[in-house]
Amino acid sequence: MRKIVVRGEDFALAEHRDGDRQWLSDNSDGAFDVDRDGREVPVQFPIHRLVVTTPDGKELLGQVSWHPVMYGPSYGCMAWNFGYTFLPRNRGKGLGTEVLRALVRHLFDTTDVDRIEGSTDVTNVRAQRSMEKAGFTREGILRGAQLRKGKRHDLVAYSILRTDR
Repeated sequence: MRKIVVRGEDFALAEHRDGDRQWLSDNSDGAFDVDRDGREVPVQFPIHRLVVTTPDGKELLGQVSWHPVMYGPSYGCMAWNFGYTFLPRNRGKGLGTEVLRALVRHLFDTTDVDRIEGSTDVTNVRAQRSMEKAGFTREGILRGAQLRKGKRHDLVAYSILRTDR
């Protein structure tokens, strides 16, 4: 049985079990997967992950992840950068907005960080709408921020502050 961390009406956020990441990868359409270019990333940071499941924790719907980013030398300059993905059959049902709201509540309730940020491809209008409905503010375009299929792609940046709630 999965340990449920956050429960929503139509979903739960739960701890990963062995094999979950591989199963999600095998069942994804890879629509926004980034290229791995073989170079080692010079800075490593902890990545936190939860799976998105049905309310009973039995069926995988997708996953969320977050990691710290720093804009200065102190804790007060840290933010959480999140990512989320759903299996193709679970997209377009409004689930993303509710999952983001739950993730924001969870991160603000369990950590002292005052900023949560994320981004999405400029063509991913559904994700942009989802972030805006969840209370995120559109900040601008990150030019050429991702490499996918050998081509640079622009992202739209969003954030929410603790004081926005």
